[in-house]
Amino acid sequence: MSVKRKSNWYIYFIAFGITLVFAFAAVVAFKWFLFPEDDTPAFVDSNGELSEDYVPAFKENFNTVVMISDNYSASPDLFILCEFNAVENRLALIPIASGISMGSRGKDLKNIYTSQGAEEVVKTVSDITGVTCEGYVAFNENSFTDIVQSFGNVRYKVPKTIIISDDRNAETINAGDKLFSADTLYSYIMRAEFTEGENYRFNIVGDILSELINQNYRDLNNSRLEMLFNSLTEKCTTNLTSDSFSAHKAALLYMIQNGVSPAEFYIPYGEYTSDGGFAVSDNSLITIKQKAGIY
Repeated sequence: MSVKRKSNWYIYFIAFGITLVFAFAAVVAFKWFLFPEDDTPAFVDSNGELSEDYVPAFKENFNTVVMISDNYSASPDLFILCEFNAVENRLALIPIASGISMGSRGKDLKNIYTSQGAEEVVKTVSDITGVTCEGYVAFNENSFTDIVQSFGNVRYKVPKTIIISDDRNAETINAGDKLFSADTLYSYIMRAEFTEGENYRFNIVGDILSELINQNYRDLNNSRLEMLFNSLTEKCTTNLTSDSFSAHKAALLYMIQNGVSPAEFYIPYGEYTSDGGFAVSDNSLITIKQKAGIY
């Protein structure tokens, strides 16, 4: 006598349903992986106007290393850590000694640039200061004067009369108020021999470059910002990309519209070492981090 077996159709139906659910989830996840959606609000409209509800966020902070040389040197003579703190509406210019890397790398930033390139300089500065630097901009004399000329002149109170000379000519910059052209500004920060030492020179560099920004930033808008960035990428050596610029454009426009003398400078303090290095003090490193929004 044969026994009739019960049908298990509902079990197959449930299994089939579970399989469909998992398959759907896999398809959605795979689609998200290949084509991630950009949920970042468009705070700058097609006319270059900043949205009224925009508020800068910590993720828009940005740090880069600026390097300046003449037209013939194999390595820069001036290194400046630039910290853009979008949240606090501030741009800090921090001239740093080339010997800052002697203790950890056994050679200064100039030699690191010559032997390993600009990106290794950026990595070294990031490691020493504890501030992550996303990129670099390397100027020579021609690119520096071209960019500054398009940005604007700067009126500056020269603290003491100084004679600047090179192989071609000599120029006297008298103490007192002076309107600096791009060429004179370059000569002043790169060729002047300040007998007071490196720290004094860094104060001059930080002060006059801060004034350059504070006296001209109000003239910038969306189109001029784009022109300035395009000039940087065309005339300088840099690893900054258009995507990075776009990601920070809203914060830059916000600073232009709402900032009050947003540029400032800070000179790290510490001790010079017998091997030509410079050891930044722990307290000074804390200040450098704080200016970058790291607390």
